[in-house]
Amino acid sequence: KPACIALQNEDSTGDIVVITALDSIPFCCHEDLLTMPHTSLLEVARTLNAKLPKHMEIDISRSRSLAAIRNDIEVSV
Repeated sequence: KPACIALQNEDSTGDIVVITALDSIPFCCHEDLLTMPHTSLLEVARTLNAKLPKHMEIDISRSRSLAAIRNDIEVSV
């Protein structure tokens, strides 16, 4: 299945551009992230983490608040 969306991020050093291709769009908009249940928000993060380089993955540990996870998702996209 061809990728349907690509994300462009700068590496933390600022010297490298990282392009991440996704097979599907994990959510539609900011409002979608605000209203989705906890399990769906974690699934979005897992979908992104499956494709992001290790050092750019979203921390979804139990100690993280939903607001922090949501913010990391928005920064990633």
